[in-house]
Amino acid sequence: MAALIQFKGNADGITLRLESLESHIGRGVDNDITINDELVSKQHAVIEARQAEGKSGGFEYFIKDCDSTNGTFINDKRIEAETAEFKTSASCQLYHDDVIRIGVNHFRFVDDANDDLAATTRIHKTWIPGLYISKRGK
Repeated sequence: MAALIQFKGNADGITLRLESLESHIGRGVDNDITINDELVSKQHAVIEARQAEGKSGGFEYFIKDCDSTNGTFINDKRIEAETAEFKTSASCQLYHDDVIRIGVNHFRFVDDANDDLAATTRIHKTWIPGLYISKRGK
């Protein structure tokens, strides 16, 4: 599977593994990846892993904005599809080293097929509201 690596400036931060076929991202606590940021919608975006055609065991990854207020950006381009009649959300394929921006948070998309990931860190909620801790995972 793949991962998102949160970063600020040139420093890499937390690595978040995308361990399921759908990973929901947003401010709401029911998401797989919870971002505590007022610019992030409760259900902001979803990353889907789809079986790659012609690749045995390989996956392709797509991100879809869930009609968020402030949008989801890939390499500084907002993902959306516009027609003459209406605007609707669209999915965008993710490639190794793409930069995803959700609110003021930046993530680098890393595909395991292209990179050897370091030890993974997982985020866990604490009993203190708004405080999260990280634990090294398997």
